[in-house]
Amino acid sequence: MKITAPPIYRLLGFHAAGDVGGMTLYTSKDKGLVIFPATSPKVPPSRRQTHQRNRLRLVALAWHALTAAARAAWTTAAALANLRISGFNLFAYTLLTRDPGPARTVAANTHTALTFPDDIPI
Repeated sequence: MKITAPPIYRLLGFHAAGDVGGMTLYTSKDKGLVIFPATSPKVPPSRRQTHQRNRLRLVALAWHALTAAARAAWTTAAALANLRISGFNLFAYTLLTRDPGPARTVAANTHTALTFPDDIPI
């Protein structure tokens, strides 16, 4: 079932996504709000899937452990480099691939000092 959010919600900056009250909500490409009944997984997650989810949780924790200035530096570097990804995505890529090379190149090209956490067991 597709529902368009009332204009007043958009003016107030209201944006609902995820599972809310037994319903799953998301915004489609044409900005329409899509709502459907939430469902449970039919099978439990595999060990590899659980491992990947835990790695993503660690990345998110590492991102939030950065100072506001460090997060702003990653965001600025990604924007100045016209990467079409967010600073968080650049940070996550760097940690998940364990390859700081691309981020160091972005930092050098944008003259931005980036913080590279090296003590995160991902």
